Amino acid sequence: MILVTGGTGMVGAHVLLACAKKKQSVRATYRREESLEKTRALFQKLAPEDPECFGRVEWVKTHLNDLFGLNLAFEGVTQVYHCAGKVSLAQYHKEKLNKTNIEGTANIVNLCLKHRVKKLGYVSSISALGVEKEVKVVNENQMWSTNQNHTAYAYSKYGAELEVWRGSQEGLDVIIINPGVILGAHFWSRSSGLLFQRIKSGLYFYPTGKTGVVSLEDVVKSIELLMDSKIKNERFILVSENIKQKILLDKIATALKKKKPFFPLWKGGLIFLFILEKTMDILGLKKNYLSLSLIDSLCGEQEYDGTKITKQVPFKYSDTNEAIVKIAEHY
Repeated sequence: MILVTGGTGMVGAHVLLACAKKKQSVRATYRREESLEKTRALFQKLAPEDPECFGRVEWVKTHLNDLFGLNLAFEGVTQVYHCAGKVSLAQYHKEKLNKTNIEGTANIVNLCLKHRVKKLGYVSSISALGVEKEVKVVNENQMWSTNQNHTAYAYSKYGAELEVWRGSQEGLDVIIINPGVILGAHFWSRSSGLLFQRIKSGLYFYPTGKTGVVSLEDVVKSIELLMDSKIKNERFILVSENIKQKILLDKIATALKKKKPFFPLWKGGLIFLFILEKTMDILGLKKNYLSLSLIDSLCGEQEYDGTKITKQVPFKYSDTNEAIVKIAEHY
């Protein structure tokens, strides 16, 4: 039995669909009925030739901090794809991020050990790498830097990874993937879907830094290959292309036939906004979203080396331009 946590999320739903298509015994966790119905509709849209696909999934309503519900979900499970988690760059979400990502992942690891799960695959993020800003190209061998500030999200994903590595030290086989910005369709209020939504509505500003991107299909395929392989206790950066954020947004705008953003968000301007937000937060007028670490990230030129996986499993990245065009068509 395979367990997918966060079965109604962007990565989780597509991992789940891939397992169901192969008629594997699969179980998934979810939190809200409306999300479950959206996932049912997604299955019907992406697998119209297999109307029984959604019905093959055994669903358990629970969340990462519900030990009783999670324990039930783990009965008879041999593999776990841990895709659930909270994604937010807002500084004021720090406590929620830690509660879900760190404590929740600790619960998953403990239950994997308790139920003698054979292998755990964890969907992390390049944010969790936390390498010093001076490093120009980041790979899997570089270490988290304690000499600089990180976003609340980065801290939570790094803390979650520590729990996964703890599990490996206690005898659990693990795989961690660190995807960049995941380019995927259908989830328009989350992750890269928000970029398409905002550009469609009219986006005028763009960050001046670089980011690493990867298609959703590549993320799903890569973690499947790694979980089915004999590879264990390793991490893999998933980045098909390092790209200026301006260029990425321009490509999305072109695919959607909308105007390209034209006002750069320079670091100085963002710092001014940060000070303004911080002042308003102190006065109780507005919670502070920005942080200095987020500003560094938005304006940074750091790149990520995603080639390791292509050397260890039969995997080739898809083309970024093709992925963007396909997503725009779905939009």
